[in-house]
Amino acid sequence: MPDLSAYDEEFRIYKCVLVTVGASASFKPLLEEVLSDAFIAKLKSLQFTNLIIQCGPDFNYFESAKPPRDPDDDPRKLNVIGFPYKQDLQRWFALAAPSTTRETAKRAKGVIITHAGSGSILDALDYNTTIIAVPNPALMGNHQSEIADEMEKQGFLTQGKLGSLADQLTEELLEAPAKQWPPDPEPDSAWPGGLWDVIDALMPRQTLDEAQKNAACVCM
Repeated sequence: MPDLSAYDEEFRIYKCVLVTVGASASFKPLLEEVLSDAFIAKLKSLQFTNLIIQCGPDFNYFESAKPPRDPDDDPRKLNVIGFPYKQDLQRWFALAAPSTTRETAKRAKGVIITHAGSGSILDALDYNTTIIAVPNPALMGNHQSEIADEMEKQGFLTQGKLGSLADQLTEELLEAPAKQWPPDPEPDSAWPGGLWDVIDALMPRQTLDEAQKNAACVCM
């Protein structure tokens, strides 16, 4: 499996999309879409140079479906790498955000495409980048769709639609400024506390850890 250090030099000037499906639950339809010819072509047209995929239990599928490596003389070369899971996933999330003045890197703003689990959304919100959250329809209760709906209404992310991700990924979406998290309190808002209020309302009497554990058990 690739190590971050092995790609550090390449990533310094690149534009990255990070796809994450979480640690436990399978989300093969999302992997199928981001590895499709149409999606790969869209990334190249938008000048992305790296597609990084955290595959969870679907790593074997990634290995069988990943596109062949582009020839070195291809001006729109796209590096595609994947891994099941890493404890330091936040370091990989950071590659989808633009470089800061404190970095020697020259990294363009990219995009994080995540399943709509609350933990992964909260991780993605730490970075100044575009977020697309794709609900996993295989999970019970439809909580991911409800969370993604509310966070899209508040302007923090775009809810991704399976079958339409290539169309949703546009220059306009990528150029839109990321909204600051956590939000300022809004007394008139139905969800003044943002994502945590949504989680509390949808999953009362459960801690976040318990909810995630239950979702993982359903998908085993």
